Amino acid sequence: MTNRCAATSVHFAASLIVFLVLVGILLYSWYPSPYFSASGGWQGLRLVAAVDLVLGPLMTFIFVKKEKSPRELVLDIGLVVLVQLTALGWGVKAVYEQRPVAVVFLDSSFYTVPALAITSQGLDLELLDVFGEYKPVLVYAARPEGGEEYDRFARAVNEDRIPPHEQPWLYRPLSDNFSSVVRSTLDIEEIMAANADMKRELERLLERTGSEVEDNYYLALTSRYRNSVLVFDSAGHLLGSVSAPYKTGDL
Repeated sequence: MTNRCAATSVHFAASLIVFLVLVGILLYSWYPSPYFSASGGWQGLRLVAAVDLVLGPLMTFIFVKKEKSPRELVLDIGLVVLVQLTALGWGVKAVYEQRPVAVVFLDSSFYTVPALAITSQGLDLELLDVFGEYKPVLVYAARPEGGEEYDRFARAVNEDRIPPHEQPWLYRPLSDNFSSVVRSTLDIEEIMAANADMKRELERLLERTGSEVEDNYYLALTSRYRNSVLVFDSAGHLLGSVSAPYKTGDL
């Protein structure tokens, strides 16, 4: 039992180090705030934790037995590590493919777009580089009003089942269209009056940025798991975000 517990402890410690590295990557690279909670970062983290911190050490605890020969133990531990790395690789790949690479303003709200939504169309993510060096990029999109462009748009929606905000050919620089975007600014005073937590969160953001409520624009961000409000200054620079008091679909 002692050997089994020792092996399990070592395996758990090694797995914990790997997990903490992945947490850092998720938080600061793949799912920066507010997209960690909005776009499935928490869900991905739980998946990685289940594989890395539970599956591997548990298999070690099951297979490592003192009555086994050194050769058998090496083979068993090798098999455990192989299974864990394979499962972990699958989990990390799934999380990586769902990371947000674009935040698209369409109609009256921003929408997050996962990497897989672009690559599954046979497109290279490099096409987003024209909108910014860091991901996710903030872009503007408008529905075509007629002609061949509308026919292309309608076919993508109706036949290929590609949502409007996931059609990169519609993307335009946000800065060039910010005057259109701010027409959809939310009545943040009314929202805060009904949500004390959001009010406190926004007050902290305003204090940090040295701005007043009336100085900024407040735009809805609609995501898969949680909605937010993106806060922009008058020049169109993103200052931060606050959690919205509504869930996906309430807009």
